[in-house]
Amino acid sequence: MDAELVSLVSDIALGISAVVVAVVAFFGLRTWRKELTGKAKFDVARNVMLLGFKLRENFKWARNPGGWSWEYANRTRQENESPELSAVLDQWYAKNQRLQLLVENLQKLEEAAWEAEILLNEDSGKCVQEAFNTYRSSYAELSSAIYSYFETRHDEAIGQDVRQRQEEQKELKKEIYSAARDDFSKRIDQATEQLATALKTYVK
Repeated sequence: MDAELVSLVSDIALGISAVVVAVVAFFGLRTWRKELTGKAKFDVARNVMLLGFKLRENFKWARNPGGWSWEYANRTRQENESPELSAVLDQWYAKNQRLQLLVENLQKLEEAAWEAEILLNEDSGKCVQEAFNTYRSSYAELSSAIYSYFETRHDEAIGQDVRQRQEEQKELKKEIYSAARDDFSKRIDQATEQLATALKTYVK
C-alpha cells in the first residue's frame, strides 16, 4: 500500500512538474517573441529615421550653390571644348554626381518602407510611405529641373539663341540652388520631421 501511495504521489508530482514546465515555457516563448519583435521594430524604425535624416542632407547638398573642382575631376572631356562649355559641363556633371547619393538612399528607404509596413502599426507605416513619396517626387522634380537648366546653358555655350528661355531659367535656378527656408527645403524638412515624430516611440 505504501509503495502504491509513493508511486501515486510521484506520478502526481511528475504531472504537476510537467504542467509547470509547460506554463513556464509558454510564457517564456511569449516573452522571447515579444522581445524579438520589439528589437525588429526598433531596428526598422531606427534605420528609416536615419535614412530620412540622410536624405534631408542629400537634398541640401544637391542644391548647395557652391562647387569644387574635385567634383568634376573625373568628367570625360570633349574635343575642343570652349572655356564656357567646359564650365557648364563641369557644373552639370557635379550636380548629377550629387544626385547619385539621393538615388542610393531613396532605394534604401523604399526597401525599409516595405519592412516598416509589415512590422509597424498602420499609422506609422503610412507615415513612412508618405515621407518616401515626398522624397521621391522631390527628387524627380529636382533632377528634371537640373536637366532642363543645364540643357539650356549648354545650348547657350555653343552659340544658340536661348533668349526665349530666360524666364524659365530663372525659375529653374531657384529650384536647383537652395535658398534659406525656401518652399522646396520646407517640404523636405516637414517630411523628415513628421517621419521622426511618428517613429520616435519605437526607438525610446
